[in-house]
Amino acid sequence: MSRSTPLAPSDLRVLPTRETLPENPTPGTYVVVDVMYFSTTVVELLAGGASCVHVPLARSDPTAFKRVNPEAHVGGEGTGDGRPLARYDFFNSPSDIRRLDLADTPVSMTSDNGGRTVADLRTVDDCTVLVGSTINAAAVGGALRRADGPVSLVCAGSDGANAPEDHLGARLIAHHATGNVVDTETREAFRDRLTELRGPLERLPRSRQRDIIEHVAAIDSRSIVPELDGDRLVDTSDHVGHIRHSPAVPS
Repeated sequence: MSRSTPLAPSDLRVLPTRETLPENPTPGTYVVVDVMYFSTTVVELLAGGASCVHVPLARSDPTAFKRVNPEAHVGGEGTGDGRPLARYDFFNSPSDIRRLDLADTPVSMTSDNGGRTVADLRTVDDCTVLVGSTINAAAVGGALRRADGPVSLVCAGSDGANAPEDHLGARLIAHHATGNVVDTETREAFRDRLTELRGPLERLPRSRQRDIIEHVAAIDSRSIVPELDGDRLVDTSDHVGHIRHSPAVPS
């Protein structure tokens, strides 16, 4: 029977980086946490009306999805100055996607950290994969109370190093999953910390400033629960009482 009560802290395992994910993960539920910015961008894509977010496998052509789905938007890493690479329609930024018409449109997106972590888990049998961030921590934490088996919060990290924002996101999700109250004071403390992590905001490109202030720091403002269904993430927030165990798709 699925859980309907808060998890005990011992029910949750936190993996500090993508690289600490076991080579052969055991069955269970995995939450990929890449706060800046893959997880947050996925949530906003689905909130904006995208029908799905396809996640390509590592070392595959990230634009192949659009050749099969010409109406799709394809995104990935940016140039560093607030623009997508030439082969992409958008870059991994929750504010950059505002200019897209997402209504009932499929999207494909990868990233060096969070996207690759989801791709690592795509072919694992008996594995449920969710995507969590600060923006949907309460929704994901609530979903985890219905999960069967072990639960792992996978902090994607940054090129193999710990990313403090991912650990903050994982802590928020764990708070909600274990029934702890995230009050206004706690939320403000998390918000302040999130806005400090990348240094003075005025030194960042304007798009990144918006990403942090209007999305990453907007704690618990979205009810979206992205869950991997085959090779793509879909919103399962309206699937009350159920977390699906999706079959692996090896392509």
